[in-house]
Amino acid sequence: MRNFLLIAQREYVQRVHSRAFLLMTIFIPALMFGVAVVPTLLVTRYTGGTKHLVVAAEDPAIAQSIKAQLEKQPSDNATQESGGSSSKRSSSGAPMVVDVDSNVSPAERNALTEKVRMKQIDGVIWADREAVATRKMDLITREVSDFTNNELIQGRVSSALRRGALMSKGLSEHDIDAAMKPTNITPRSPFGTGAPNAETAFLTVFLMVMVLYMSTLLYGINVMRSVLEEKTSRVIEVMLSTATAKEMMTGKILGVGAVGLTQAGIWAIAGAILSSTSLVASAGQLKDVLSLKIILFFPVFFLLGYLLYSTLCATVGSMVNSEQEAQQMQIFVMMPMILAVIVLVNIIQHPSTPLAFWASMFPLTSPLIMFTRIALLPNIQPWEIALSLVLLVATTYGLLVLCGRIYRTGILMYGKKPTLPEIVKWIKYA
Repeated sequence: MRNFLLIAQREYVQRVHSRAFLLMTIFIPALMFGVAVVPTLLVTRYTGGTKHLVVAAEDPAIAQSIKAQLEKQPSDNATQESGGSSSKRSSSGAPMVVDVDSNVSPAERNALTEKVRMKQIDGVIWADREAVATRKMDLITREVSDFTNNELIQGRVSSALRRGALMSKGLSEHDIDAAMKPTNITPRSPFGTGAPNAETAFLTVFLMVMVLYMSTLLYGINVMRSVLEEKTSRVIEVMLSTATAKEMMTGKILGVGAVGLTQAGIWAIAGAILSSTSLVASAGQLKDVLSLKIILFFPVFFLLGYLLYSTLCATVGSMVNSEQEAQQMQIFVMMPMILAVIVLVNIIQHPSTPLAFWASMFPLTSPLIMFTRIALLPNIQPWEIALSLVLLVATTYGLLVLCGRIYRTGILMYGKKPTLPEIVKWIKYA
């Protein structure tokens, strides 16, 4: 007992005091933030500034209707864009100043196009009678790839034409507003109310699962490299004079695992501080999504998943003789976890399918999949969670015993990568 605790303490202190620990503690949340938030911030940043547009239309009523819709503030127009299909759809975009041009001759089109080219105006909406009749208009703009503002313009022009068609039938502005007001639909489970915001729930669970995946992968590989480093430097032969192979493997796994929990704890505390101080825009939504069961089961599946994969990684490290051989072997160890991530998006959307159920029972994928189902299913049966945990614990214990025998012999083997018959002999005679 004392020996493996000393080894675990050494592994923990050595890694926590390293620069790599500090860098990864900052880098992984920064990476997650960059993937989830930065693209949105960039889109918002570069759609700023007032856009100067020209609407070229023969019909003054249509031109004024398009002008009125384009110059509306996002908050005023939020319920009418994209066909009024979603009141939650982002309507943010650059404010617009619109001029009306009743001349739709080819010469005028060329002149307006030249103004766009010379940056005198930002765009031209060509709405002659044929374009209005066929509902196919041209938007002449330098920023053809700016899908945010272009889609916004398309939605507002469509809204203007629909309003014009309804007004021609005798409807008042009030009646049109009422007719175009979207309907909000709140998904509710028969077992209770669903997540307050499905998009927030999806992103939150996906990010937590990715942290779980990256941490398990990262620290499992750290165990493998630690074993390989001590094996190739022959330090392990000295350590075996005072500790058994089982104590060494257990100490390494627990020590590196404690580092992973420390890192996850730092992230959790930082996230709690940001949420409590309202520094996160969706702090209220996050608090609704992060239920007590998610907070409780995250460390459980982290520890069990880490123990499972770090045991396999320690075994690989004891079998190989170089970093290159280790990289060739680790892909086979990590393949089940990688496959779990591949099907993760589908399972997040459909956590009750047979694929999700059986993947949550298979021990090599259950740390990710069962945690996902617990987070998203309000009606998940307790026996499903219990069975998954029992299978995971039993498999982890079995691998600890099995891989411990391989580790005991493999750490003293040098020169060549063992074959499968040789590994079977190690298991049999260890």
